[in-house]
Amino acid sequence: MPPLNVAARAAVACLPVLLFLTSLVLLDTFRLVRRRRVAVALLAGGVAALATYFVNTALLDLTGLPPWRFAVLVAPVVEETVKGAYLAWLISTRRAAFMVDTAILGFAVGAGFAIVENAYYLSQLPDAPLLVWAIRGLGTALMHGGVTALLGLMVQGFGERRGVGSGRPWLGALLVAALLHATFNRTMVQPIVATALTLAFLPGAMAVAWRLGERRLRRWLGRGFDLDSELLGLIRDGQVTSTPVGRYLQSLRDSFRADVVADMLCLLRLQCELSLRAKGTLLLREQGFAPARDPELAAKLAEVRWLEKSVGHAGLLALRPLARWRGADAWQRHLLEEQS
Repeated sequence: MPPLNVAARAAVACLPVLLFLTSLVLLDTFRLVRRRRVAVALLAGGVAALATYFVNTALLDLTGLPPWRFAVLVAPVVEETVKGAYLAWLISTRRAAFMVDTAILGFAVGAGFAIVENAYYLSQLPDAPLLVWAIRGLGTALMHGGVTALLGLMVQGFGERRGVGSGRPWLGALLVAALLHATFNRTMVQPIVATALTLAFLPGAMAVAWRLGERRLRRWLGRGFDLDSELLGLIRDGQVTSTPVGRYLQSLRDSFRADVVADMLCLLRLQCELSLRAKGTLLLREQGFAPARDPELAAKLAEVRWLEKSVGHAGLLALRPLARWRGADAWQRHLLEEQS
């Protein structure tokens, strides 16, 4: 086959999903996700594609199912589980804490999976008509990216009530993702219809999730600014002892030494300061500005780590009701560490 034909087929198979991913990154007004993290997510998706190839091959031999039935009943569960593994790590470690960054990174994982999968089929079917690659590029590839993104979005949405560490949000989201994937594979008996349905459903679903995610992010920023500013002002003015927070810290003197309680208060103050900086960084990015580099940021983060070590595991558990870096707030630490 002439190189031009190979390049045309590869472009049709891979460019649509990359262009969609690029549009998601450009729509990220807060710039939550750096380009390097998108590249790593693409690579993780490619690794997932290689892993599922061997797993699916082994399971196909083990089950003895016809390939079309395997593609509907087994492959979607395997592939969404493996694709979701990297996303699960990102969410559980709070490297992805909002619907917006979760959607971008989830889609990137699915895109990396689809690119490797399409490259494999291109090597096996080099003479397949261009229409085949158009269907794989506009249908299958976008499906992989969209379903993985929706898996992460469902976990973030359902996990707000139970916590992302709970197994139920993950199990429910995985089942829905596998069902959507299986439905797509089932409709591939009419590939043009399956592709058309994907193109009709995916952009709308992502647009709704995007709007909801940005609204939640702005609400979190506003609420967090108020709470952090109020608490930091009380600590700096020496008035925290008259507040419920102060009374709670005073009650800890029965269980911890006075110097440990003092370190707890210092840790709380530093977390408030750094949380305000992280939220300010997001607001500046939304307006198109780059925040000025803080030469003391690395030292402050080092002090936080030292205080956490000084307070100890028991002290950190006691501070959980007051900690500023729990839940979505924990994401701020990763943002600041990238800037230091």
